[in-house]
This record gives sequence, structure tokens and C-alpha cells, in this order.
Amino acid sequence: MQWGGMVFGFETDIDWSTMRGTTVLCLGTCKTSNDYLGTVRGRIGYAFDRFMPYLTGGMAYGDIKGSIIGGTSFKSTNVGWTGGAGLEYAFMNNWSAKIEYLYVDLGKTTCDTTCSGATPIDAKFNTNLVRAGVNYKF
Repeated sequence: MQWGGMVFGFETDIDWSTMRGTTVLCLGTCKTSNDYLGTVRGRIGYAFDRFMPYLTGGMAYGDIKGSIIGGTSFKSTNVGWTGGAGLEYAFMNNWSAKIEYLYVDLGKTTCDTTCSGATPIDAKFNTNLVRAGVNYKF
């Protein structure tokens, strides 16, 4: 929706992810991974002729898998937040290209050390993304 030079909108996406981590525990190794990452975001920008810088933010979600070698495993869908900024350029009437930066935080998960008196280890899932895209406006 456009109001004066201001542009408001919503966007959703889902991407393949390769976030991986390994932590050594007292009785083994905790391996964690994230295979997909999605966002549902609002966008607000200001259009200058064919260029539009914008800010974006909203919800992020993704799968979190983990296993302790020789022990337990877990799987969950974590929900967190995302925020960023971008620049979009309309190169044809209904077509535009964009480049954007997003910070994504899916929170943390805990690998239980199962050692007497040991503190569980928290694995944090956050990342910085820079990506490009092409949009078609209906």
C-alpha cells in the first residue's frame, strides 16, 4: 500500500539454512543444526522515483535439531524475531530487484550435560543475512 511517498507492506519467506554448531560436554559432544529458516515481516519504506529504501521486522521461525553423541536427541521449531533494512529498485512496471540485510534470532536451546553438578550448555541460534531477490507486483 502506498501513501504519499511512504510505502507499507508485508512479506513472508522461507529459506534453506546451514547453521551448525558443536559443543564439547563432559560426557560427549552436542551437535546442533538448523535446516530451514522463515520470516513473516512488515516493511515500511519511502519511494524516490524507482528506488525505495526500507526497514523491515517481525517474526522468525526455524527447526532446531540436536544430539548428544551416545545419548539423547531433540527436535523443535523455535520462534524468534528478525529486523533489518534494504533497498528495492523498480526496473520495470511490475518488476523490482532488492538487496537486504536481516538479523535473525531464534533464541537458544539447551544441551544437558548429564554430568553430576555440571551446568547445561546453551546453544544460541542467531545469524546475519545479506540476500538479494526479484519481486513481481500483482
